Amino acid sequence: MLNIILLPLLSLFLSDFFMIWLILEISNFFFICSMNFSMLHKKMIFFYFMIQVMASFTIMMTLMFNSLLFKNNFTLIILILALMLKLSIPPMHLWLPLIMKFLPWKIMFILLTFQKIIPFYLLSLLYLPPLFIFSSILLCSILPPYNMLNLTNFKLLLAYSSINQSSWMILLISMKNIIWFKYFLFYSFISLSIFSLFHLSKMFMSSNYFPSQFKFNTLFTILMMNMSGLPPFSFFYMKWYSLFIFLKSSNLLIILMIMMISSLLMLYIYVNMSINFFFLMKFKSKLINLNFSYTLTILFLTYLTLFFSSILFIF
Repeated sequence: MLNIILLPLLSLFLSDFFMIWLILEISNFFFICSMNFSMLHKKMIFFYFMIQVMASFTIMMTLMFNSLLFKNNFTLIILILALMLKLSIPPMHLWLPLIMKFLPWKIMFILLTFQKIIPFYLLSLLYLPPLFIFSSILLCSILPPYNMLNLTNFKLLLAYSSINQSSWMILLISMKNIIWFKYFLFYSFISLSIFSLFHLSKMFMSSNYFPSQFKFNTLFTILMMNMSGLPPFSFFYMKWYSLFIFLKSSNLLIILMIMMISSLLMLYIYVNMSINFFFLMKFKSKLINLNFSYTLTILFLTYLTLFFSSILFIF
């Protein structure tokens, strides 16, 4: 498990495209091994393996035929599409919701965070055509909120939320600024708190199965408000700063409007989900008492998300 975390971070210190791709494949190998030990649905593991094989083979072929010069626009587009498949960016995103329902919380967290570091880093090293930037931001901003409106499965909601966050990542990567990694760390901190909360409660998270403890409800609501980018939580300042940097370097107001509309839609989804969770849900599951050590762990992660992540914003 430690290798899955360290290898993506190691790639950030490299600039050779082939070496970064090699580390990506090694990281995928360790991740698939971890899935094999943690999951009972072996078909989903094989499905994920085939998706990664197709994307990796495409990347390898583009490197072989173009020798990293990227003078051929067609080769560049194929390479970007392969990275989009690895990142589950629309329209290459359909595989992610299919496997998400069968993943344990720990594996799901790694897939949505650490496994995306290297592909995003590779995108930051490439020239991204304006048409790709606009179309990707549009699809990542509109499709996830639309698909989330009638969902009740929490794993699917978090999967589509991750796809929606990709629009912000692409926006920041297009500016060739290291701020994209700061934004990714913000998102990772919040995701760590949410997934830890669900993992420690040891429950199947759907609309009909929640523990009714006041502490659990309160922590869940705080984390959802932070994820939605609602002020005064830390993620709001990160999004505000990202838009500020974008406006300083670009005059594309249409992209700004798309991002703002998407944020409002996601805010509605998160707030509506939290209100139903806190006030209106009829709890049908057996009550689960979180012991003292679990409560301290969740409180610590929440504190880390809300306050310590602000250090990243300063630097």
